[in-house]
Amino acid sequence: MFTNVPALTAWNPVARPVAVWLPRACLSAVDEGCELVVIDAGAEHTYVVRRPAVWSLAQQKEWTPSYRDQEIADEIAEVADLVPNLLNLGLAPGSGVATHTGSGAVMNGGGAGPELQIVAMPTRDADAAGVRLMTATLKTLLADLALLTERADSVEITVRRP
Repeated sequence: MFTNVPALTAWNPVARPVAVWLPRACLSAVDEGCELVVIDAGAEHTYVVRRPAVWSLAQQKEWTPSYRDQEIADEIAEVADLVPNLLNLGLAPGSGVATHTGSGAVMNGGGAGPELQIVAMPTRDADAAGVRLMTATLKTLLADLALLTERADSVEITVRRP
């Protein structure tokens, strides 16, 4: 998908522009089984719209980034007590949220992922084996969270000592 004719013709000089409303393009992408929409491929500011945003746009619903989604935070908090050696959990933008322009400038958003970082803080007395157990248990429990699966395209877990 392209935002203007110059971006389209820079990508392919013989391509013909066809005006498409973004929600309709996202609906077509979902219908075709695509999980990403690339905007202005090959341009200075190429942007990747990830699956949760594509689905929201296709349904003409408001989209909230997973790392700002209070319902995801609440769902994750519900399983926190089941994780051994866990002191606290937090959400943050993943390491793949940002992208770079063609000239190297950093853009906040549009990256290839992961989009969500779950920051796990182990208890002070957790040794290396305890941290491994904490992380493995957390991964298992997160895999079963329906809302997280629906609204977060990709997740990374980071362990941060208090």
